[in-house]
Amino acid sequence: MFSIHRQVKTITAVCAAAVLAGSFAGPAAEAEELKIGYVEMSGLFDGYERTKESESVLEKKGQQKETELERRLEDIRKMRQGLELLNDEAREAKAREIERNADELRRLSANTKEDLLKERNAIAREILKDIKRAVEEYAKSNGFALIFEESSLLYGQTASNVTEPI
Repeated sequence: MFSIHRQVKTITAVCAAAVLAGSFAGPAAEAEELKIGYVEMSGLFDGYERTKESESVLEKKGQQKETELERRLEDIRKMRQGLELLNDEAREAKAREIERNADELRRLSANTKEDLLKERNAIAREILKDIKRAVEEYAKSNGFALIFEESSLLYGQTASNVTEPI
């Protein structure tokens, strides 16, 4: 689903490419061909070894946190089972304790999800920086004037796709 913001960015990128390509036109452009390519960022991101490693680490952390949350939930269940055996005063105190523990468990669960998401996003930003550097190095060493991200293109010949060599 394209948002209007993404569509505007795409149109802007295509227009900028057209203007830039047009600025290379003229006598000098006839002597030297403008080399343009594109990459599939999702393919580069998913195929990058650091992405796989970080996903594995985050998956393990998530499983550890999930195990801890399940243990705490089981503790709350056990506390609830013993409520019927208590007198009214003790039952009320125990019910308040159970509610505090349940609230703490909800906060811990939300914080855990948020923390893992923040960590995943930070890692993804670093990986994208690495990929950008790799694309820049490839472009410079192979004489490319421009390399676009595939999602910014309305059309691109398969021969212009430089994802695999990068």
